[in-house]
Amino acid sequence: MKKIPLTILLLFFGYYNLIAQNIKKPNVIVIYTDDQGAGDLGCYGATDIFSPNIDKLAEDGIRFTQAYVAAPVCAPSRAALLTGNYPQRAGVPGNTSASIGSDGLPDEQYTMAELFKDNGYKTAHVGKWHLGMSEASSPNNQGFDYYFGHLRGCIDNYSHFFFWEGPNIHDLHENGKEVFYDGKYFPDLMAEKVDAFIDKNQPDPFFLFYAINMPHYPYQPTQKWKNYYSDKGVEFPRSDYGAFISTIDERIGMLIDQLDSLGLREDTIIVYQSDNGYSTEMRAFNGGGSSGPYRGAKSSLFEGGIRLPTIISWKGNLPENKVSKQFLLNTDWMPTLSKLCGLENNKSTIDGIDLSSMLMNTQQKSPRTSAFWKYGSQWVVRDGKWKLIAYPKDTSHKGELDLEGDALFLSNLDEDVSEMTNLASKHPEIVKKLIKKYIEWDYGSIDDVPKETKKVNHLAVDAIIKSTLPLHANYKNIKVLTDGKRGYLDYSSGQWIGQEGQDLEFFIDLKKEQNIEKISCGYLEDSGNWIFKPKQVSVSFSSNGKDFKESLFLTDEENNKNKNTFKGKFSVEKPFTARYLKINIKNIGVCPPTHQGAGSNAWLFIDELYIE
Repeated sequence: MKKIPLTILLLFFGYYNLIAQNIKKPNVIVIYTDDQGAGDLGCYGATDIFSPNIDKLAEDGIRFTQAYVAAPVCAPSRAALLTGNYPQRAGVPGNTSASIGSDGLPDEQYTMAELFKDNGYKTAHVGKWHLGMSEASSPNNQGFDYYFGHLRGCIDNYSHFFFWEGPNIHDLHENGKEVFYDGKYFPDLMAEKVDAFIDKNQPDPFFLFYAINMPHYPYQPTQKWKNYYSDKGVEFPRSDYGAFISTIDERIGMLIDQLDSLGLREDTIIVYQSDNGYSTEMRAFNGGGSSGPYRGAKSSLFEGGIRLPTIISWKGNLPENKVSKQFLLNTDWMPTLSKLCGLENNKSTIDGIDLSSMLMNTQQKSPRTSAFWKYGSQWVVRDGKWKLIAYPKDTSHKGELDLEGDALFLSNLDEDVSEMTNLASKHPEIVKKLIKKYIEWDYGSIDDVPKETKKVNHLAVDAIIKSTLPLHANYKNIKVLTDGKRGYLDYSSGQWIGQEGQDLEFFIDLKKEQNIEKISCGYLEDSGNWIFKPKQVSVSFSSNGKDFKESLFLTDEENNKNKNTFKGKFSVEKPFTARYLKINIKNIGVCPPTHQGAGSNAWLFIDELYIE
């Protein structure tokens, strides 16, 4: 056999390497909608939602019925997606501040955008960021070559002012500079910027994070779709919410049409997912969305808050018209897309798992069998079919929860995805096993595990209590102030009395003269939810209920100043005799200048008035 000359071999391998280097990697578009419910697409069972383009995307790919996000609210869900890590490891355990210059996603986090950029991709983020207001946290510093959109949680789609605190904060930016498109519909602006980015960068592989800000409030669909749902007889607010979904769908149709016209459809991986469940907040008219068969919505760790519409489509490369029941978490997209695109990934270990082989073969079992969630006082361990929630919150209001009996809530998701029945008492061994698993997690703690609430008997238990100032409409059950129990570390648990921007004052009748030695007032501080400790707590006392003696001022006993969320207590010790007491709790009024809600009304929450 004749030997091939070395020079020819070198030329051959050089040519081969040149060809290999010029084989274009697939483009990637991640579409992330905002506050979209689990049951709010035609392909997910909605009969009153018109979503033909997204439904077609599902037909052209794989639709998941057991895909989750790592948090039930916007910012931590996005941080998990972009870093492949649980929100706690990503450094964004809750929603980020809207204050100018405030930090969000830490600079040291390695993002999906940086991964693609390091592998020769052009990268862009269009839409909602909500991961920090500082330069270090900005999209351009987190791996995106191009950025257009709003930095805070939500904007008016026409004026582009921050919706929570407007109209004084304009929030529209392009590559670090404030830009103005007064009166122009933001969904159309996003579509234009996406179109321009793809058209400009089509010769190169590109990664696009299309962070659509709909159907997050304010509900501002186009008139075309408002009329469509009105004509169908859909009632408000479902009508506007549905019209907003169709507004999304129409623009996704535009995106796919552009890819088709450029011959890029089979060269492009499209991932579609919602960031968390639908909102039941007042600004969202208390609803409009649907969690389908699931319990829970935004802010809840029941399935409706975290188990959401998810689709992947890569025509000609991944299976089409398939429905997968396999377990997936949004942290898994980073390693999975990396593998599908053949990227070099030098990042250290992350929480996400590569699911690419499962996508290639939809009959294959998911390598993900467990996951953790932690948001506020709520936490979850999912292990196979079993799911344990601590301090559950049902923002969908599908059923009642017993504050103590349901503090640990166990479900078998193979048998009942509705989570309407607590199985904890029937399977204590499973509960014990899952608690152990949670405590062993990097971000779990035995201190997070619900403990039996012990009732403390004091003189005010069973006393007559009345409010002398107007109460907030949502917090009128003042009997919780003298039931002998401290509330959970969650203002919405039903164990607290809250007031927005105003003071609280209570009149207590002990029914007879009592020797009193100590008076205390329990409070909650949760700055992320605009809840602050009282500015001042004072008590005056009387023997006849009319003539109250001079006030005693209570002192704050809380020493741990390093926590953003904690329970504290104001107290005073001084012996006196009285039957009637008047306790005044002063609100700080407005959030302090350094807070994200600076100038807006501050909340005050108290939970027990101890008289000993």
